[in-house]
Amino acid sequence: MPRTITTAERKRRDYLRRRGLAVGAVYEKRLIAARRKEIRSVLAKARDFDDPDMVIPTITKWLDESSYLGKWWQGLYVAAGVPMAKSTARDLRQAKAAAEVDMWQRTLWRYATRRAGENIVIVTGTLKDTLVSIVSDILLGEPSIGVEALTSQIYKRYTGEFERWMARRIAQTETMIGMAEASQAAADTLDVGYTKQWAISGLGNTRETHELMDGVEVDQNEPFILPDCQMMFPHDTSMNAPASEIINCACDCIRRPK
Repeated sequence: MPRTITTAERKRRDYLRRRGLAVGAVYEKRLIAARRKEIRSVLAKARDFDDPDMVIPTITKWLDESSYLGKWWQGLYVAAGVPMAKSTARDLRQAKAAAEVDMWQRTLWRYATRRAGENIVIVTGTLKDTLVSIVSDILLGEPSIGVEALTSQIYKRYTGEFERWMARRIAQTETMIGMAEASQAAADTLDVGYTKQWAISGLGNTRETHELMDGVEVDQNEPFILPDCQMMFPHDTSMNAPASEIINCACDCIRRPK
């Protein structure tokens, strides 16, 4: 059943979201820096062949983000998630949380490790596809370009047109997932019964399926039933919700003790 969310509560949720996204912005910059280093390394390999036709095969074979993405995920989830876990614990227990912090960190670290393992190939594949598209576009316009000029243009186009959008999309989505998982981890560690309520951000770009859920309140063990899936809380990935319900979502879950 829907229940009215007060203006004060919406403002508090907005504050928590902005605080988490400030952490996400730091990790966005870290991802950009790590990717630049990786791309420079791969393009250096491509130049060794001295053949423009070898650039795409080199990118598809050698571009590898596994050396840094796992640690990036872990750091982001812990940094953005622990403050959110503390907030949830205070809401439910109405007292300051301290003893559970190490437990929440371990839980978030494990979840981040699993999520990275499930998504590194997809995330890196998207980056490869972007670079291959850039190469193809350059070669279409300049079929006789040399490998030095080609690799230089690849790097320039990627860093100028694509990298920030791609990194921000990943960082913001994963920040919100980490915060949501942290809230659930905190709720799971407390011996407190609670209800949970879906709350949209009010940013003006909320998807229709989430607008329908705004204010809906269910028991702690019940899922939210969306038109196309079920979710235990916004950003929940455990029930196979489609990416369209998760990527760039800014919704939150309000938990209240019974």
